[in-house]
Amino acid sequence: MDHPLSRTLINAFVDGFELKSTIKDVRGLFRKKKLRKEIERISSYLGWGHVEIEQKTILHSAHPLLSVALGHYSLELYHQRRYRIRWTEPRPQVVQIDEESSPQISLPQPHATMPWTGEEIASSFNQSSIELSIQHKNELRLEGERVVLIPLAFMERFFYGCLPYAPEIHVDWFSNESSGLDAYENLLMIIVRTTAEMFLSSEQPVYIIDQSSWHAYIEHCLRERGWGSIETRKYNPSTFEFEFSMPMMSHFPLTLGVVVGMWERAHGRSSQITLQEENDIFLVKIQSLRDYQNQ
Repeated sequence: MDHPLSRTLINAFVDGFELKSTIKDVRGLFRKKKLRKEIERISSYLGWGHVEIEQKTILHSAHPLLSVALGHYSLELYHQRRYRIRWTEPRPQVVQIDEESSPQISLPQPHATMPWTGEEIASSFNQSSIELSIQHKNELRLEGERVVLIPLAFMERFFYGCLPYAPEIHVDWFSNESSGLDAYENLLMIIVRTTAEMFLSSEQPVYIIDQSSWHAYIEHCLRERGWGSIETRKYNPSTFEFEFSMPMMSHFPLTLGVVVGMWERAHGRSSQITLQEENDIFLVKIQSLRDYQNQ
């Protein structure tokens, strides 16, 4: 809640809601009643919790910042005015919003596309065999674990907002040979590493014996969960070097982070990534960071 980039994330998501017209405004008789139903529909779809407009609270919050963004946008749409907000978490899974009218806030503008963005999207999620269940107060559950859906366009807007804050870092685990990513390299490394750590914090097992072992994990951990897919090119079971390709797409750094996490879990060692670009395709090689580990 108190992270320096908390407000950056909230603003990016509120702007994303507005730019996409995610919640359809309604007119005429019983406007507010109809709008509350529309807010409830979107909230149940995303799994972010239950919005109480009049009380300015979000109950059964999955993540406080997601709930603040949804509550902020809902209040602005409901009352037809712009707000500056503050928020607190008085108790677990409950977010309270305090608003202050601020009509001088300008309309959001579309952000520039990221250099890794292409036409490819994770459309395979639409044919996924995964079944999400909606529980009490808009909780989404997957295999008994609470999950949320996060619109990719919102995350991309957040990443763009983070660009000025990405520190310059020099690491030995990432080698970028694509000049088009130079200005975004620090941000890209942070997203990849953070996403890999997110995967490693889960209990998802990964066992890789040969190249064919990757196919099941690509299907289960990537395609079925909306992360898109990769094309395996070569895997060496002796050195554990793994080469694959990925199309340009908005979720490229997130998908790469998941694959890095899978590789590190399977082999129990730190990774080194080499990235090249060829005709709108990213060529990626993951290998052991330390040579002595392969001896």
